[in-house]
Amino acid sequence: MPSKEIRADRGGFAYDGSGVGNSPTFNVNNVARYSSLLNPLLEKLVESYDPDAECVEETFLPNPDEKLSFNDVQVFNFEIIECVSFMTLVESHINAIDDESPGSKNKLLRAIHKSYHNQRRDLLIDNKVNISDKEAVLHTVRSNSDSLIRNVVNSIIDNAETDLYMFSKEDIQDSAMLVVCFGFINCKILEKPDDYK
Repeated sequence: MPSKEIRADRGGFAYDGSGVGNSPTFNVNNVARYSSLLNPLLEKLVESYDPDAECVEETFLPNPDEKLSFNDVQVFNFEIIECVSFMTLVESHINAIDDESPGSKNKLLRAIHKSYHNQRRDLLIDNKVNISDKEAVLHTVRSNSDSLIRNVVNSIIDNAETDLYMFSKEDIQDSAMLVVCFGFINCKILEKPDDYK
């Protein structure tokens, strides 16, 4: 009997159980296809992040207090400060991804910024703010900074749920907050004080 070609498309599994005495044949194709550039990072964080672990403060990270104050962050203030102590963990995973695929770190930062930029753009459109009016832009962002952070976290989670269904939603939420904090620390989320001097 001629052998059949068993194929899987778009990350699926193919199974052929036909015939007498056939042993199952599986073919896996493109398993590591993600809907978002950030999902491999989220997967690594979900697997290694323990929010109850001892936090280690790092001195090389920029102090986020000025930026939190400048953007008038009220609700997420504590969460971002708490996440800062885990930035070494995030950096180590990002560096590992960048080692496997050079240039990934910049792509990840760009993806985080794009997520923020999309939320900010929608906010400015909804509020009919002229982008050339820097004071109006800053006022609108400051008035909605916590909502912007929440929306960026939610957009990352929405993209992740497609690919990371094997992890709990709570773990994905915690890891998404770490990614947002990483973006905040690297000035990819919210406004930079230096841009308004």
